[in-house]
Amino acid sequence: AGPHPKALSGRVVSAIWWIFAVLLLACYFANFNSVLNSKSKHISITSFEELANQDVIDYGTIANGSTMLFFKNSNNPVYRRIHQHMERKKSYVSTMQEGVRLTQEGNFAFIGEAVSLDLVVARYCKLTRAEELISMRSYSIGAPLGSPLVKNLTIAILQLSESGELTHLREKWWASSCVGSDEAHTSEALNPHDLRGLFLLLGLGLGIGLLLALLELLSRARNRAKDGKVGRKAHMFKSGHRIK
Repeated sequence: AGPHPKALSGRVVSAIWWIFAVLLLACYFANFNSVLNSKSKHISITSFEELANQDVIDYGTIANGSTMLFFKNSNNPVYRRIHQHMERKKSYVSTMQEGVRLTQEGNFAFIGEAVSLDLVVARYCKLTRAEELISMRSYSIGAPLGSPLVKNLTIAILQLSESGELTHLREKWWASSCVGSDEAHTSEALNPHDLRGLFLLLGLGLGIGLLLALLELLSRARNRAKDGKVGRKAHMFKSGHRIK
């Protein structure tokens, strides 16, 4: 609202500015809409209680495995509800590979051992693991009672642990191959490089408007100079006529 620019340079600057503003708002609302849709389609579950309190995502574990027996024999009401859900839905899987495949297809959460799930997450970039752990279990190497291997194995494991070799092996084999994938999936905001085309258009338009404004100033100054010369000549002519 208000007086509009009459000069060509002013109209160019005004037009470029409004085009930039409209396109920027369009990009913002399009990104905002995509973020809302993505958040509405994906439910973030961080605990077993949240998993038991929802019906959108199905979940299961390996049939007749140690994890299934844990939920079956647990006295925790949340864990018993999870077991009842898996029994009712028959959402057990026969192997871990099948559970990983169902999870990759979507709308399914696989319940398993943290160490195994960490290895799966390190290999498949689209998967993630909840931070909550039910219990930490230790694993050992079995040997016959009274076997001389027990002492040698114990000493070897202690030496590998103290030398840092076990930590090195875990970092080697459990290292994630998804470099930069977390930032790519979690960063949904508009980045400056996504809008560089708009700012380039704005800068180009303002540059053209500035150039036109300079040309208009030069043209106006030249016209004023010509008018001043004509006015002086006419005044001199009139003055000379009066003298005569």
